[in-house]
Amino acid sequence: MTGLPAAPGQPAAPAAHPPLAGEALRSSLFYLLCTGLLSVYGTQVCPFIESLAPGQLVSILAGALSLGFALRWLLIARLRQQEAARPREVDLGRPWHYLRVDFGTWLAVGLLVTVWNTLNYHFPPGSGLKVVLACATLGMFTSTSLALDVEQRLIRCLAGDAAASVVRRGRFLSISTKFLGFIALCVGLIAWVLLLLIYKDFRFVIERYASGEHFEFIWIVQEILFVFAVLLTGTLIVIRKYSRNLQLMFDLQLGALGTVGQGDYSAAVPVVSNDEFSLIAERTNEMIAGLRERERIKTIFGKYVNSTVASQILGQAGGADLGGREVQVAILFTDLRNFTPLSERCTPHEVVAILNQYFSLVVQEIHRQGGEVDKFIGDAAMAVFGLGGSSNPCQEGLQAALGIRRVLEVINRELAARQLPAVDNGIGLHYGQVIAGNVGSPERLEYTVIGDAVNVAARLEGLTRNLASPVAISADVYIRIEESARAGLRLLGEHILKGKAAPLPVYGLAAGN
Repeated sequence: MTGLPAAPGQPAAPAAHPPLAGEALRSSLFYLLCTGLLSVYGTQVCPFIESLAPGQLVSILAGALSLGFALRWLLIARLRQQEAARPREVDLGRPWHYLRVDFGTWLAVGLLVTVWNTLNYHFPPGSGLKVVLACATLGMFTSTSLALDVEQRLIRCLAGDAAASVVRRGRFLSISTKFLGFIALCVGLIAWVLLLLIYKDFRFVIERYASGEHFEFIWIVQEILFVFAVLLTGTLIVIRKYSRNLQLMFDLQLGALGTVGQGDYSAAVPVVSNDEFSLIAERTNEMIAGLRERERIKTIFGKYVNSTVASQILGQAGGADLGGREVQVAILFTDLRNFTPLSERCTPHEVVAILNQYFSLVVQEIHRQGGEVDKFIGDAAMAVFGLGGSSNPCQEGLQAALGIRRVLEVINRELAARQLPAVDNGIGLHYGQVIAGNVGSPERLEYTVIGDAVNVAARLEGLTRNLASPVAISADVYIRIEESARAGLRLLGEHILKGKAAPLPVYGLAAGN
């Protein structure tokens, strides 16, 4: 949390900050450490600062850093108040706001020490420049380090609450530009510090030689190594934190892609920066949104056409073309009977509810046997078995027919409980060659199966009105079903179907089935 209370009636802000007290303690330790480093640095590179007593130098630096720390505290608190006023908004430029505050504070400290030394000790401008350079160098490392910590918390905040936050974008700045800018600044400051140190040491050596005073070369080596070690340590700390944040962003993107690869399209890559990572995250999220939309369309599409067909159409570039393919399938037609008396006793909404309940159970039975619903026609339905390459579509169609008969028993029991008239159904099942594909015009298509086998199945269903069996099965189906299934069927004779010249053998359910 930000450490500041949320405005009344507003949700709490995303947890992107540690408590102010904890950050204040850590920052005060930074400033305390830097007081010692600046004291040693000043005596190494500036003879005027070296002329001050240790207590004077430490007290001057401590006072300036205390004022700088207080200024920083006020500015950071103000930044957090502004963020708390917008609890659901996350500014991607937040790390840079904090970096400017910290770096500006360090420059203010350097200028304050320079002004103090100039007014009280009459130090020359060159001495003040060295102090400002030292504060800028330490400020660069500390402010960048703290800003990278802010960036890490921001990344984790958005990773855990990306959907609930409004992200405010800033100026685009590439990763290479940021990294090269830091390296250039780092190398430049290190070079200036080392040059000043070497210049001062050369003067020290010359003066010692001229005066004949004793000195040891190891003193110069120790000074240079100390300053270089401080600068190198600061550089490595910043590079390590920068690499840590890059790795964190990589892990988030790889994690999201891994989730998508497993078929979960609810994942999203949080946009946590305004560089190339943000572009990659946006493109990845667009891809995920496209896959999610495709899956949604497929799901909805599958409610209007069978799921196998939906997958084929969506998976092929020419899936929406007119035409089709020849395939051997089993076709099942089923139609409700005695539905008019029921409709007269019920309201239109109740009729629709009963039909939906009935067809839901019918579809379950058809799908359970591997079939696909082709269409609904009023209170009738047409199903196809074998589109997906089944080994025995006729057996599947027969099992579905028997299952639909059991569904009818369930519906009638519920109707009887409501004192409503019972309904019946007829089922026709035939096997043959059809054309499976898109029919219609380029503007309006319907995926269906067409052929004489479809007409025969429809005629068989109509024939059940005059048969002793509610299920009528053609000989083409009968010869292809399992031997055990034939035992439950009987020959109902040969019948002439509408549109057919020759009579066809028709089988139905045996007594007791």
